[in-house]
Amino acid sequence: MMQSIVQYETTTQEYVEIIYDLLRVNPVARIKDISRLRGVTPSTVSTVIDNLKKQDLVTHQKFGYVSLTPEGHTLGETLSRRHQLVRMFLVEILGVNPQVAQDDACLIEHVIASETFDKLLNFIEFLTNRPASGISLLDQFKQCQKDGQGQSPCENCQTTSS
Repeated sequence: MMQSIVQYETTTQEYVEIIYDLLRVNPVARIKDISRLRGVTPSTVSTVIDNLKKQDLVTHQKFGYVSLTPEGHTLGETLSRRHQLVRMFLVEILGVNPQVAQDDACLIEHVIASETFDKLLNFIEFLTNRPASGISLLDQFKQCQKDGQGQSPCENCQTTSS
């Protein structure tokens, strides 16, 4: 059974997610590809891969390809899902610049507790799946952010909620 995500070190999470993402678009993950994406030397990647092997998250033959174990795949899938959700929340709901959101999502996804993540997911689903009954809460929030230049509550919100 997979440990809680926050029990894995951030470096472990980042490498597993990189390997997971590589394997989603390529038939194999190579040390040199991980090295390029991570911005570190291949020897650094090899050291981390050895540690991931000890945690039973990857398999790797010397000078061969890196694969995820079932536990590593589950962790990678979870991290990727978290990253996409946090990024979507920041861009689509809060209106954060996409590049800033990408960078922030990388930071947030590794430290957010599962309980908080689940509540965030429920909140996003609530906002995006409300029945059509006039202006949605999400649209109201976006308008308030636009009208109030990010101040909350803006003047429109104060007059419509009174």
